[in-house]
Amino acid sequence: MKKNILFLFSIVINVFAFAQTKTIIYFDSNKNELKQNSFRELDSLVKFLNATKDFQISINGYCDNSGTEIINQSLSEKRADVISSYLKSKNIPPQFFATKGFSANNPISDNTSETGKSMNRRTEILITINAPIIVNDLMDHEDRPVPQKPDTIIVKTNESFNSTSTISDLEIGKTLVLKNLNFEGGTAILLPEAEPTLKLLLKTMKKNPTLEIEIGGHVCCADDMPLSVLRAKTVYKYLIEKGIDESRLKYKGYSRNKPIYEDDRNPFEAKANRRVEITVLKK
Repeated sequence: MKKNILFLFSIVINVFAFAQTKTIIYFDSNKNELKQNSFRELDSLVKFLNATKDFQISINGYCDNSGTEIINQSLSEKRADVISSYLKSKNIPPQFFATKGFSANNPISDNTSETGKSMNRRTEILITINAPIIVNDLMDHEDRPVPQKPDTIIVKTNESFNSTSTISDLEIGKTLVLKNLNFEGGTAILLPEAEPTLKLLLKTMKKNPTLEIEIGGHVCCADDMPLSVLRAKTVYKYLIEKGIDESRLKYKGYSRNKPIYEDDRNPFEAKANRRVEITVLKK
């Protein structure tokens, strides 16, 4: 029994170790050019990504505290962008990137010495396998109450689909917009707020074994069919990995052909259009 417990513990540790990796690339003072040794690290990373195929990348640029806030913000963004550009040049799909500059915030060392500053002049590349949402769910019991009461709304009818809904509430052909199942702009990376809704969808599929759905991906702001397909596939793969038979699922991209808001120039409307919907095919 003790051996079994230790074995299980080992598996959990390995899953978490594999679920997320971080690579740090360092820069010279006031520079955003890659150093020679950085290319070797990035090429190794590319090989890993090509073998993995199922990942999401956050690329975060940082500075030491030498410059002004404006200069540091711009430089931190350029440091993130140079990593992004290199990965794109190696045919890593840009839809899985999210880049951001943090100026001199979040130092990992003391800025009072040159050694400390050199550690803060960096870009962190955080690679997540199958998204944090999937990994975090390993720690939750299947029947744990869904936090934050994530009502899934039907936009056109304002009907509610929540943790108390039953199969009789779902009509064949009805399309449900999954509330909070949104993405980083220009990527297939789900926002953290999507977790409760994903769990609710999974629970509904498990409790209704005859339910079949189509998962539809959508984008905002401009046509991008490949990205809309990737967004639908992200949810499709999550359900399959959690035990839902693929015969019960279809996924499809709609580009920007079915926006909730026609004019999605403001952030709220753009975020609402970057979504996934489900259509009931059979129950």
